Amino acid sequence: MRRMTLATRRARQFFRRPPRPRWFRPTLYAAGGACGLLLGAGLGVWVASSGLVARTGQALRAEALALTVDAGLAVRQVYVDGRVRTASAELRDRLGIAVGEPILGIDTDAARTRLEQLTWVDRASVVRMFPDSLYIRLIERQPLALWQRDGRFQLVDRAGRVIEGGLDDAAPAASLRRLRVLVGEGAPGQAARLFALLSTEPELSERVVAATWIGERRWSLHLDNETDVLLPEDDPLGAWRLLAARQRDEGLLDRAVTVVDLRFLPDRIRLRLDPRVLEDQPT
Repeated sequence: MRRMTLATRRARQFFRRPPRPRWFRPTLYAAGGACGLLLGAGLGVWVASSGLVARTGQALRAEALALTVDAGLAVRQVYVDGRVRTASAELRDRLGIAVGEPILGIDTDAARTRLEQLTWVDRASVVRMFPDSLYIRLIERQPLALWQRDGRFQLVDRAGRVIEGGLDDAAPAASLRRLRVLVGEGAPGQAARLFALLSTEPELSERVVAATWIGERRWSLHLDNETDVLLPEDDPLGAWRLLAARQRDEGLLDRAVTVVDLRFLPDRIRLRLDPRVLEDQPT
């Protein structure tokens, strides 16, 4: 072997590659892993944006539900409890469930939400009854009064909410004739509280046919004999009980009275007599 000359050895030493730093290999591995992650993420975004996963999942779900139908898990019967005013055709259309549909594929929460959008439905529940039935429970809104506003009437339920379109239904029309009439802005929201007050004297309450909410602070009642009863803003319950006691003891409302004013003194009643009766009095 030929010996390297001193110049050759020096040249090789001069052109030798410098040693790699300690951080080079870990950095190289990290960069490779990051590139792999980015590539995988990009591929996942592409698959998701193309809808491939969703379509595949939907196809698999449809096949699985078809198998459950073959096993007898399909809707054959729908039982409804609590339906009085809701039309059956309207209920069926809003439910949107067909006979033969996979019972496991029904979204009961979505069905309940659709039913609660019906005019007369306050709350609803939809329950599967395996293998082939649905049970629907309806709690319908109960009409409490008629609200007269701007020359038209609207139904009000027991929660003081207006039943939009309730008077357009033919089914409940006969049962609405005995409802009291409310007048005044904000009257529906005070109706439940008023009727609770009236119910403390049932015999007298039956004679109230209408009520006007005045100044958003007090009620004026209209009785079946054309008498107006003016309740006070403060302690209307005490005034109502006083009137009931006077009616029981004296038959106050059976006289020729047009206005009973209870607004001023807690234990006194001011009366306005029928002017026609006063004209007939001898002078």
